Formats: sequence, C-alpha cells, structure tokens
Amino acid sequence: MFLRPATIDDLDAVLAIAKQAGFGMTSLPPDMAVLRAKIEASEASFAEAYEKPGQESFFFVLEDGDNDGHIAGTCGIMASIGLTQPFYSYKLTTITQASTQLNIFSKQTMLQVTNDLTGSTEVGALFLEPSYRRDRIGKMMSLSRFMFIAAFPERFTETVIAEMRGVHDLDGHSPFYSALPRKFFEMPFAEADYVNATQGNQFINDLMPKYPVYLSLLPKAARDVVGQVNAASEPAKLMLERQGFKYTGYVDIFDGGPTLVADRDSIAVVKNSVSYPVSEIISLPEEVSKQMVTNERFADFRCSSGRVVVTPEGTVQITPRLAGRIQVKVGDRVRCYPL
Repeated sequence: MFLRPATIDDLDAVLAIAKQAGFGMTSLPPDMAVLRAKIEASEASFAEAYEKPGQESFFFVLEDGDNDGHIAGTCGIMASIGLTQPFYSYKLTTITQASTQLNIFSKQTMLQVTNDLTGSTEVGALFLEPSYRRDRIGKMMSLSRFMFIAAFPERFTETVIAEMRGVHDLDGHSPFYSALPRKFFEMPFAEADYVNATQGNQFINDLMPKYPVYLSLLPKAARDVVGQVNAASEPAKLMLERQGFKYTGYVDIFDGGPTLVADRDSIAVVKNSVSYPVSEIISLPEEVSKQMVTNERFADFRCSSGRVVVTPEGTVQITPRLAGRIQVKVGDRVRCYPL
C-alpha cells in the first residue's frame, strides 16, 4: 500500500470511493464533474501551475500495489480556505444575564455564524474502503497528510483544521439540520449537503439567519448532537486529537459536527517526524518495528509503511519493498514517523 498524488486516470476509481462515503462528506461528493475538477486542481497544484497561488489543493489516493493498483482510499489538503468563497461555521458562544429583582441568573449558549476560520489549511476527503480498515492502514493514510505538511510547511498556514461529520442516520436525517438549517434552506439535508459540495455555498450566505440563535430554543435531539461526531468518524477524531487537534466550539453549519483545530507546527507528526538519508536498502528482520515513511519529493510524493532501522550515524536502512513503494534509492532522503 502506498499513497500518491491523484491523477485524472484515477477519476473512475475516486468516483467509486465517493459513492461509498455517503452523506455529509462535502469534500468528496459522488459527482463526476466535481471530482474531475478536484483532481485537475490538484494536478495543477503539484505542477506549481495553480491559478491562485496560496490556495492550492492537494488530493491523494491510496494504491494497493499488490492488487493490480486498486484505489482503496482518498485524502486531501486545502492550503488555504475561504479566500474565494466564504467558509462558514457556527461558533458556540456564551452570554450571561441576571435579574437582581427575581434573583435569577441565566447562562445561555448562542450559535453565531462566523468566518473565523478563513485562511486556515484544511485536511479532509479522508475515506478508506471498509475491507482495508486493518493493519493501521487508515492511520497511515490520515497521518500522511501531516507528513506532507511537515516536508513542505511553507505551503500551508499556521492553523490547520479538520471538519468532522456530525450525527445523521443512513437515510440522511440529521437532527441538527432538521431543527435549524432546514427552516431556511427548505430542502432535505442530503440535498443541501450535495448542493454545497457541487455548486458552492452562496446559498448559505443568501438564506442562513444573520443573527445568533439561542441553542436552548432548539429541540433536545438537536442540542444533544451539537459538537458530536458520527459514530463512523469517532476513530478519525481520536486520531486527530492524539496529534494535537482540539475542539474549540466551531461546528458545521449543516449537521453541527465539530471542527477540530491545531497549530501547524504543534501537530505531532509535523513536530516529531525526522528526515534521514538512506544509507542501505537491505532485507531487515521481522522484529524490526515499522514506521510511516515518505520520500521528500513534492510533485512525486509517496508515503508507505515498512521496516526501518535508524543507524548511529543518523542514516536509515530500509527494505527493497519499501524503497520501491516510495521510489527512493541510496542517498535519497526520507521522512519517518513511528506507526
């Protein structure tokens, strides 16, 4: 298994992945035209020919080299969001009021539409086929994005965010969406999510309430899911939190799912991954621990996992299998991080 930049030849496979991803994943809609544009934008970004420097997007696929190059997953990075179209979030804020006459103290949570996260780097589009959710493959794929950021930090902003899918059922019913956004959009959650993913978010600006909303006015079913993730996203949330991401009160406009935020240079992979020159490509004993390893080439980035020995001289020995996956030779530099 290895991760690489997507190419237009992957379009059909990526569409098949998107169809499996389901509701609530606006960064990976099952729409051929949108996915084509996403891959083409990524190709232009890797070619350093993107028409909006500083707003590049990088889209990756996970390839199974042992299964005829089957594409088993996707992930991506947006270098800087909200600079072309506004990036909307709800921010949970608190107000307090008191009546001395009645001896009543009131503390209320408000939902305020904001563009606070404009300019942040966003990681997303993460989906792995269920049959590959084993052997820490999902962990490698998720963390590979931070290995890319660690290798090329100047291409990304100081704040990195990840939007997590909120609570909804298999039929696309979202308690939060039904209680609030639907009152203004007048369409089902799945339709609004799809419009946002394929046609942009101008309708949010046009239709969403401009004033704060008291959370206490929403039904309990909606209040209970604000800031909560869909069960399928719990492992991804935990992994991000272990990397230093935190929930700071920002939630998704549609389903109320949490947005996690981290300082780029404090992300564990960015902070603790190490670059080494390759001194030997040799067979290594099975007891040697595996690490996540990338080459350090921009347009031809590769990430995989394999056995690695760090020598006293500050070089690494890697296996021929791993060297082939990430396309490196003796003398090339690789970046390593324990899995």
